[in-house]
Amino acid sequence: MALLRRPLLLLLLILTHQFLHSWIVFGSVNEEGQKQEEFFEELLLKPLPDRKLLTHFHFQSSAPPSSSNGRHHHLFPKAISQLVQKFRVKEMELSFTQGRWNYESWGGFDSIPSSNAKPPGVELWAVFDVPQHLIDAMWKNLTHTLSGLFCASINFLESSTAYSAPEWSFPPASGNLRYGTLPREAVCTENLTPWLKLLPCRDKAGISMLLDRPSIYRGFYHSQRLHLTSTGSGSEGLDPGIILEQTLTVVLLPNSQRASLARASEKHVQPSWSLSSIFGKEVSGKCVLAETSNVYLLLDRGLVAELKQLHKENEKSAEKVSTSENNWTNPSFELSAKPDRIFIEESSLLSKNPSILYKFEVEKYSESEPFDLGLTWKIPVVWLCQQAPLHASRFLMGSGNERGAIAISLKSTQSSEGFVGANFDDERCELQVDVFQVVPWYVKVYFHSLQVFVDQQPKAVSDIIEKIHVSPSKDKVSPGVMELVLKLPCSVTSAALTIEFDKGFLHIDEYPPDANQGFDIPSAIVSFPNFHASMVFLENDSLNQSPLLSKFQEKSPVMSYTEVLLVPLTTPDFSMPYNVITITCTVFALYFGSLLNALRRRVAEEERFLKDKAAKKTGRLPLLLSKLSGKLRGRQSEPPHSTPGSSSLVNSKLVFKVILIAGLARVEMYADQVEGAGKRSVKERLNVNSFDNSIPRRQVTGKRQRQDEKWEHDLYQDVPQVSNRKVDARDLRLKLQKKSLQQVSQSGRGALSGVRDLRDKLSGTMNPQPVNADPPKLKSNAAKPARRSVAVETSEPEPKKAATMTERKKAQQKADASVEGFLQSLGLEKYVITFQVEEVDMTALVHMTDDDLKALGIPMGPRKKIILALESRG
Repeated sequence: MALLRRPLLLLLLILTHQFLHSWIVFGSVNEEGQKQEEFFEELLLKPLPDRKLLTHFHFQSSAPPSSSNGRHHHLFPKAISQLVQKFRVKEMELSFTQGRWNYESWGGFDSIPSSNAKPPGVELWAVFDVPQHLIDAMWKNLTHTLSGLFCASINFLESSTAYSAPEWSFPPASGNLRYGTLPREAVCTENLTPWLKLLPCRDKAGISMLLDRPSIYRGFYHSQRLHLTSTGSGSEGLDPGIILEQTLTVVLLPNSQRASLARASEKHVQPSWSLSSIFGKEVSGKCVLAETSNVYLLLDRGLVAELKQLHKENEKSAEKVSTSENNWTNPSFELSAKPDRIFIEESSLLSKNPSILYKFEVEKYSESEPFDLGLTWKIPVVWLCQQAPLHASRFLMGSGNERGAIAISLKSTQSSEGFVGANFDDERCELQVDVFQVVPWYVKVYFHSLQVFVDQQPKAVSDIIEKIHVSPSKDKVSPGVMELVLKLPCSVTSAALTIEFDKGFLHIDEYPPDANQGFDIPSAIVSFPNFHASMVFLENDSLNQSPLLSKFQEKSPVMSYTEVLLVPLTTPDFSMPYNVITITCTVFALYFGSLLNALRRRVAEEERFLKDKAAKKTGRLPLLLSKLSGKLRGRQSEPPHSTPGSSSLVNSKLVFKVILIAGLARVEMYADQVEGAGKRSVKERLNVNSFDNSIPRRQVTGKRQRQDEKWEHDLYQDVPQVSNRKVDARDLRLKLQKKSLQQVSQSGRGALSGVRDLRDKLSGTMNPQPVNADPPKLKSNAAKPARRSVAVETSEPEPKKAATMTERKKAQQKADASVEGFLQSLGLEKYVITFQVEEVDMTALVHMTDDDLKALGIPMGPRKKIILALESRG
């Protein structure tokens, strides 16, 4: 029994699934048998003359009037239905555009540029079915709702300075119309994702699977548009019907390997392409909720005319090639899939340049056999798209930050079709041009300065402008609006409008973050009411089910948008307020921080708490350390106290410092003792008393005493000082003096040499030594003040020895008078010691050269003085 129940259960589930699927697809049916909601998806592909490809996605959802639409929907997005019902929207259009439509290369006369070519940024206009005094409130609420729905900055349009109310120049002319633009709004995937969520299948099935984000935003131009229209009135308890159109227009550059390799030498070869090469995906079937799913390939009039011209010499005429349904290949190109239908434009049969439309039904394909349409060009083809009667452009004139002018230029495109819709009088042909211009309030336009030029000749305003409506701007309240109706002759080649303006000043709060970039003036709209962009195809029975082709048949006026102008305004230095704010905040922070610290801090309680805590933790070691530190500092010892958490750290640091200082002192004392016991310095040996060996000599062990006694001998004084120490017979100084005297006596000289030996300098005496070996007599200690570093007591010398020392001193001064006197006369007495060390007397000095003096270490200036003085002496 269990095995039999399982197949029955599976069969019941399958039947339920099929029933629900059919109910969702075909929608609920009312009593009269009418369908509630419908959904259509279509794609239009069109080659462009500049080797690019136009892809136009068109999705349409409709909900007829019903009493249940406000509560439940099968296919139609509920958010849009609630928006229409709450704000009483009669008609609305919202577009997000990146890039600018190239009217010269991509055309401007057919339905796609007239209806889907939009200005850069965001454009929003809406017509409300409410009284006049409620329109502004409804507009503000609508902008906030759309801003949250599409993740954009549409809420900036709520301000009265951002929107206007056109009277008759904008196509949906109505008194309840509001229009606003945001030229600087950036368009990204955050705006595309909510747009795709309004589709029943989103981007998971059907033609919407081709919406690859990188491919779309890599294009030269893309514009996503949402247009809704309320059908019928809400009377008799029925909600109005709604038709929602979602279009996405993208201009791409196909990646064609064949065009770059095989046809690289030819200049005008069109690139071959396919859906998989453009979007990276294939269509595996239609959306199950869609009524129809079709792909169209459109060859415009210029391309068809060029193909006919190339195939005139073929066996079959160009007309047969174009109109034959069985012959879907062409000598100029080849399609990868066979079209289901071929349509020819009906309105252009008389001009012999009709457009051709190939239709491909996607519902015939599946995942096993996906749809991938491709077009391969065989020969180079050059053609032009049909343009509007006049090409419109706009630019700024003038310089500086005070004033300027706006100029709108109109140039004839010399369309081959001529001015079909112009008004003809008996003797005059006129071309009507409508201009709609909105300027921000900070651009103060002087409308009386309007000038008109036709074929570069100034004309009277009343002769050209038939109708004008001006709404001057109000500071920080509303923008300026100008609507014009121009009547130009049909033979016109160029026309221009100029108007002057002054640049206003903004408050510092009104500047955007990138104020130095400039301020945008929205695009102007130039329309030609007498020219209609429409295409009517044959086989009308099949066109009733195609919303896209039905849209082509509507007679919409030809319209084009001008460039967005960038106006530089006077901008203040924003760094100064920033610096002032920064400095002020810093000063206030320092002031209030200190004040708060002083007010909240309780010093007496903190000190009492710290002392109590320190008294509890006090032991013998902290007391001893505090006493020791007090003795070292010469202060009365105090009980140690420390901050919480840091007393142990302070005690350890103090103990470490004391131990370190004691260790360094001990090491230094030990080093001095070892050095003093190991060897005796030359000075100590020279200062030993040679006459009284019984007097005990005091050992000098301190390093500071040795350093002081080292500088006892003033080697730079002119008058030599006599050491107060007695000289021992074993002293090294006495031995050196004896040896020098013996050499002098052997050479036969009775007097001492004029150069004092370096050993005299080392011995600490500047006295000349006599020939005999008598020890020199020293001056008494009373002759000079006692020195702090001398630690040896000396005795009074005898008078006889003192006299002998005086005689030796005089003899030495005479011997050295020649060199010392010569250097003193030149002011170079500080170099006497240098000559004495090298034992240079006057005889040797006369024969010395500049290099010799340089070898002694004499600088350049003193060397020159010595050489000049020696030359002057002969």
